[in-house]
Amino acid sequence: MQNPTNTSQHPASQTAIQSSTPSLEEKLTLRLESLRAHKSKTTALNDERSRAWISKNLSLIGIPTKLVDICVEILEYMGDTRLVWLHLQECTGCSESLLRTEEPGFDVLIFDIFKLHYHDLVLAASGHNAHEILHTIESTPYVLLVEGSVSMGEQEEYITLGGKSGYTEAAHLIDHAQAVFAVGTCSSYGGIQTAHPNPTNGHGLKEVFDANIVHIPGCPPSDKNIIGNLLYFYLLGETPPLDELGRPLFAYAKSVHDLCERRNFFLSGDFVQSFDDPAMAQGYCLYKVGCKGPYTFNNCPKVKFNAKTSWPVQAGHGCIGCSEPNFWDNFGLIEKPISNDSIAGFTPRFSQQSAMDAALDLRITQCAKAKDMAECGIDQGVFVNLDSSEICLVDTQTNKRYRINVGETRPAQILEALESKSKQTKRLCENYQANFPTLYNALKAMDTNQTPSEPCADFCALLGGYYALLKGETLQSTHATDSLIKEAQSFAYPHVSPLGFKWKERASEESESGGYNGVLELDSSKALSNLLAYYIGGLDVAGVSFSIVSDLGMAFGELLRKWNVQGQIILQGRLCASRAFVRSVVRALPRECAISIAY
Repeated sequence: MQNPTNTSQHPASQTAIQSSTPSLEEKLTLRLESLRAHKSKTTALNDERSRAWISKNLSLIGIPTKLVDICVEILEYMGDTRLVWLHLQECTGCSESLLRTEEPGFDVLIFDIFKLHYHDLVLAASGHNAHEILHTIESTPYVLLVEGSVSMGEQEEYITLGGKSGYTEAAHLIDHAQAVFAVGTCSSYGGIQTAHPNPTNGHGLKEVFDANIVHIPGCPPSDKNIIGNLLYFYLLGETPPLDELGRPLFAYAKSVHDLCERRNFFLSGDFVQSFDDPAMAQGYCLYKVGCKGPYTFNNCPKVKFNAKTSWPVQAGHGCIGCSEPNFWDNFGLIEKPISNDSIAGFTPRFSQQSAMDAALDLRITQCAKAKDMAECGIDQGVFVNLDSSEICLVDTQTNKRYRINVGETRPAQILEALESKSKQTKRLCENYQANFPTLYNALKAMDTNQTPSEPCADFCALLGGYYALLKGETLQSTHATDSLIKEAQSFAYPHVSPLGFKWKERASEESESGGYNGVLELDSSKALSNLLAYYIGGLDVAGVSFSIVSDLGMAFGELLRKWNVQGQIILQGRLCASRAFVRSVVRALPRECAISIAY
């Protein structure tokens, strides 16, 4: 079976690989030369209509349209490759999605471009004749698409095909396929059939079969995503680059929230309050009535459904997260925002997620507190100290020391700066005031001197300022930090509501040098807007706190990755007591980095 492209590596480690990898144009040219030498054309696609359709789909999968001539000719040679579409435990929604493809029509798609050899829903043959097709398919090159989960154990016979269990038939076909695509959330992650208590003992394909399987989740996925994956494989002879959950990056790299047409209303804090709210028609954000767009990775807003007529959010209902593992259990209260009060508990059922989490745990070790890197006895690496009166990051590889500047930490001043930034942020602050009038007035009335700063204060004061925006409590900064971390640890979901903290590096001015080579400034303007928007939209204090510490960890990890850090990385400070923070740092770093924490 064709090996899919491995993209589970960290982007930093991919750079070196990509530099020695042929470009898409080179790959396509080599593939065309090989096909010319060994095959004959089996179809003609060089008419204007076919070229136009192929060009549109090339844009979707990241292939420049200037290469359309090469791509058209490759597809003309690929007619001897068959498609086998296997139905297991499903509702046929994925097939219905494909049937509704409009350009080209379904008939052109399955007869002229992709030869659909077996598909229960549209197959002309029946009974023994239909089953015979699956027995003789081994003699022909074929690509396997599976729709539906596979039942196992005592429930294996719950799905049978011609007297064989679904598992037996799938195992046979997977062994001989050139590539395997799990179409829909059921075959990708088990889907709704495997929701608690999973009466059929259903599983996603990857949980059962040790094979290279590309996931095309969605309930159903767009026809464009199904066709795009097939087109990529036919053109390049390999499956597209994948994310850590086995999904093609061209379709699942961005969240629904990032692509949504209602996003600007989210950023101004304008939310639909109920499904009969007139603001629905004005395009207000649906997060407050349960939209799971920030936690769902799919290109639905871009490709839509039913000939690009619409998609759920455009039609007036929030995203239900159907392309994510365990979405029915984890997002089951589909008309309420995620919060500890609205959920029964997170289900980390998908085995790849569990394995990934276990791998992260193995990379983290504890160490004793130290004043600097030399005291740690480490010759090469980075020492990040967040608990010093002079908070600094020391890179021993280049012998550089950086002072960290986190910016304004006093909540009243944070709000003032946000209000004056733009019309959108001014509207956001107005909505914050309208939703939390007592909290807003208390923060605005605070005297600057009533927000104390301690020796470890810079970073702790930042977290204390954010905690005040959520709770209105003017605790000492270290206590506020501990309270925020405690809230984050109580959050029931490992889903991060993305905020967007970023680090900016600049050279130290002479007046602020003090032995430092540079200053790392935290850009929190985008993060602050998102923070308030999520809170206004109904995300509880625990969820917002979880996002704060996770997103800060992600920002640190991305910074260290950018520096291509080698050797040991030591993280020290109160914030390191947050598992969410440490795990986000680690997730962004190459596997060869050794990480120790002290707090």
